[in-house]
Amino acid sequence: MVTVISMQIVGAVCVIMGIMMNLDPVGFNERIFGKVDKKSVNQLAALRLPLGGSTIAVGIIHLYCSVTVTSVDAMKAILLATAIGLIVLGATVISGKIRGFSEQIPLQPIAILGVLTVICLYASLF
Repeated sequence: MVTVISMQIVGAVCVIMGIMMNLDPVGFNERIFGKVDKKSVNQLAALRLPLGGSTIAVGIIHLYCSVTVTSVDAMKAILLATAIGLIVLGATVISGKIRGFSEQIPLQPIAILGVLTVICLYASLF
């Protein structure tokens, strides 16, 4: 049961985040990075759209699997793979600061990715 609930939590959070990214990509970027140079606003918003779409896709996969996959071992494998993917995604967000592309590490994405990773790891390993 923990695996099903975990998959649904991860799925719902991803779908909601992806929808927010697509409904207001400019505002979403500003909440993370602050005011953006006028020349870059549209380019960053254009990049946010496929990121949001990908996030929605991951969420839908989790929601779908949570109701169709009956094997606990299969769900644990999906959750562990998701945790690994979230860790890689978090590392790329952090690398923006390390590589000099941003002035700071954006805390909101790191916090959300961290919480989702913990949920996935807990459900997949215990």
